[in-house]
Amino acid sequence: MTDPIKLRAWLCLKTAPGLKGKDALRLLDQWPQPMDYIGNPEHPIYLSREVDERALKHMAEGVLPPNYPQISKLVELYDIELLCYTDRDYPQGLKEIYSPPVILYYRGDLIGALKQICLAVVGTRKPTAYGREMCSKTILPACRNDVTIISGLAMGIDTVAHLTALEHHSQTIAVLAAGVDSVYPPQNRDLARQIAAQGALVSEYEPGSKLEKWNFPARNRIVSALAQAVYVVEGPLSSGALLTAKFAIEQDRELLALPGEISHPNAQGPNYLIKSGARLVSCPEDVLEALGIESQTDQQMQIMPELSESEQGVWDIFQSEQRELSFDDLILKTGLSFGKLSIILLNLELKGCIGKASGNSFVLR
Repeated sequence: MTDPIKLRAWLCLKTAPGLKGKDALRLLDQWPQPMDYIGNPEHPIYLSREVDERALKHMAEGVLPPNYPQISKLVELYDIELLCYTDRDYPQGLKEIYSPPVILYYRGDLIGALKQICLAVVGTRKPTAYGREMCSKTILPACRNDVTIISGLAMGIDTVAHLTALEHHSQTIAVLAAGVDSVYPPQNRDLARQIAAQGALVSEYEPGSKLEKWNFPARNRIVSALAQAVYVVEGPLSSGALLTAKFAIEQDRELLALPGEISHPNAQGPNYLIKSGARLVSCPEDVLEALGIESQTDQQMQIMPELSESEQGVWDIFQSEQRELSFDDLILKTGLSFGKLSIILLNLELKGCIGKASGNSFVLR
C-alpha cells in the first residue's frame, strides 16, 4: 500500500515551480529523500543557493497540487503504487534517458515484471492480418521463455502483443498515456485488468490526469527505455511506432523490424528501419537471438512454410487484398481452373496460411 507521506512529499517536489527536468534531478542527486525536507524548513537544503527560491518556498511549506485529494483517493481506490526516481528498484534504463519520470505510478507487479528480460513490441493501430499473425508467431517463443512484453495498450499490434503474452503465461507491461486509474481505449478495459494481474499498468501521469494527445509520444520514450530491445511490427512512416524506434536508437536499444510487402503503407516503417540497420525478423529465432536467448529445438518455427510458385501467387493475392475472398473471386483473379485452384487452396490450408471462412470463402490465418 502506498505511503501517503511519500506521496505528498514526491508530489510537492514534482510540482515545485522553477524545479523542472535536470534541476530536479540535480537536487535529488544531492538530497535523495524528499520526505526528509518537504515541509521541514529547518533542513539544510533551504540554505542552498543552487535551488530556485520559489521551489524552496514551495517545498518548505509542503504545498500540494489543488487536485491532491482526488489523487490520494484514486491511489487508495485502485491500489496504485509509486516507484520514485531515487528508489532502489527504479529501472536503471529509465534513469539513464534524457527526461526520466520523477514518479512512476503503477498497478500490478511492475518490479517483478522488470526483473525478466523485456521486449517492447509496437506497431500500427490498424494492422493487416499478416501483421497480427506474424506479431504473435514471432514473439511466442520469447513469451515461453518468460520474456516480459512491453507495449502501450493501444488497439492493433499493442493489443496482439499483450494478448500473446497473457495467453502464454508471460508477464506484460502496458505503459499508459494517462493515469493508471483510467484505460484508453475503453475497449481494452478487460485487457487492462488482465495485465494488472499478470504484469503491470504504468504511467508517469497522476491518477485522474486528463488524456492529452501529446502524452502518447511522450510515453513512447518509457516503452523503449524499459526494454532491452524494441520490435516494430507494422506501421507507416508517420506511425508512433517509428517515434518509439527513434527513442530506441537514442537509448542504444536493440532495434528489430518485421519486413513487409513494399507496396503496403504498413510496411513502410519497418522496411525503412531495416534499410537503416535494424535487425530483420524472419523467424522467431531472430527475436530470441536479439534478446540473448538460446533457441530450443521444440521452439523453432519458420514464419512461412515453403510455397510452390502457384501457391505463392495465390498467397500474394490474399496479402494484397487483406480481406475474405470467395472461391469465385479467386477464380477470376487467378485465371486458374477449378481443379487447380482447389488443390492450391487445400495446400495453403494444410500449411496454415489460410483458413475457411463463411460459405466457400477463405481468409488469411
